Amino acid sequence: MAEAWKQWEGQAVSAELRLGPYLGGSPRGAVFKLLSDDPNLQSAAIKLIAQESPFAENRFASWRFASTLSHPNLIRIFQSGRCQIGDARLLYVVMELADEDLSQIIPRRPLTEIEARELLPPVLDALEYLHANGLVHGSIQPANIMASGEQLKLSGDGIRRIGDAINDPGDYDPPESVSSTAGDVWSLGMTLVEILTQRLPTWDRDAAGEPETPKSLRAPLFDIALNCLRRDPTRRWTMTQIAERLRPAVTAAQRIEAPVPREAAPGNTRYLIAAMILFLASTGFASWKLLIHPSREDARVSHVTPKPAKRNLPEPRAVDLPPTPPEKKPAVLSDERTPVGSVAPNPAAATPAPKPVAVAPAPAPKIPAPTQASSGVVHQVLPDVTQKSLGTIRGTVRVAIAVSVDSSGHVSDATIDSQGPSAYFANVALEVARQWKFAPGRAGTWTVHFEFSPDGVKASADPSGP
Repeated sequence: MAEAWKQWEGQAVSAELRLGPYLGGSPRGAVFKLLSDDPNLQSAAIKLIAQESPFAENRFASWRFASTLSHPNLIRIFQSGRCQIGDARLLYVVMELADEDLSQIIPRRPLTEIEARELLPPVLDALEYLHANGLVHGSIQPANIMASGEQLKLSGDGIRRIGDAINDPGDYDPPESVSSTAGDVWSLGMTLVEILTQRLPTWDRDAAGEPETPKSLRAPLFDIALNCLRRDPTRRWTMTQIAERLRPAVTAAQRIEAPVPREAAPGNTRYLIAAMILFLASTGFASWKLLIHPSREDARVSHVTPKPAKRNLPEPRAVDLPPTPPEKKPAVLSDERTPVGSVAPNPAAATPAPKPVAVAPAPAPKIPAPTQASSGVVHQVLPDVTQKSLGTIRGTVRVAIAVSVDSSGHVSDATIDSQGPSAYFANVALEVARQWKFAPGRAGTWTVHFEFSPDGVKASADPSGP
């Protein structure tokens, strides 16, 4: 089948999209590197499935609403559509191209306890975001937990609405037949056991018992797995309970005398990503290698390609700042001018601050352009950030976005110029900066400045280059 798919390399999907190198596939579909003149799609993959394959229309619907989502721990969906190549009628989805996935590591070694504990927070963040928007992931498993640069992300092409039927349940699916947030918790428990032991828990879907949680697991991971794998959905832990159990017990004396910032902990997400990349390199994985993981609707395909490390985006959390912090130019990686940064929790806090749930930006509100000394902005958009997220800030979070403006006044490209202490706020700023418009004839490079505080969001722009 691979040879048949490879013959499609170079075929046009649309006027703007062409199939690049074949990455992998199954009888029902295939993944290719995308070739496009669009600068925003230079690092993307395109997945094709046969239009007549089972549940294809359900998948197509999930791609459509997944493309409206934006979260740093979700693989981004750019677009989807229908096409025909030769006699084959196909559905396609264009998505962010990840580097590797966990299913390539687990057969060769289990994750360490440190790696597993550092993997969970970004996964929990992504799931909380989906659940807050009435959605479920529906397929938590190692093949869908991916490394993209220095960041862990969940595949987003199978996202569905809460209440949708679970068709043809697989090894990671819960006993119930309807999608729910508790179903994602079950799948997370199955995945947690597998990545720590290299095997799924044994259980009988048609029997009354629950999967056996291996006694070799240590707390808190044993407790999390045990309470994720309750047959009764109402008895399973919530995302909040899982996050709380992950937090280490800290005595009052430790909080007062020896506070330790999160960044100083022995393991972090960057450590896990580095371990994944080093391990894969040591075991001889070649560029463009792609492993195939069958699922209930069509083959789950994990796509890989080597690319420069991007940035480490920490989970959104309380931002502890002086009232007026000095502006500093952060470190820059590769050509994307993307700084690496994260925010340490407040050492004086008696208890860890609650972790805000990143909420999908609704269609950004349009506001009249402010009076600016530079006079050139004709339409500005502010991030639609919840008051709950803004309430985690102490002081002001300042973000600068560099945008390239064409002769018509539209933004043709945008990158993070100054991230500040929070990757979450930097990313929501980046998304809306692309929607700004400038006066015709003001082409060049502009810097869009955003200020986030508990009182709201402010923005301005000034020209920074020809």
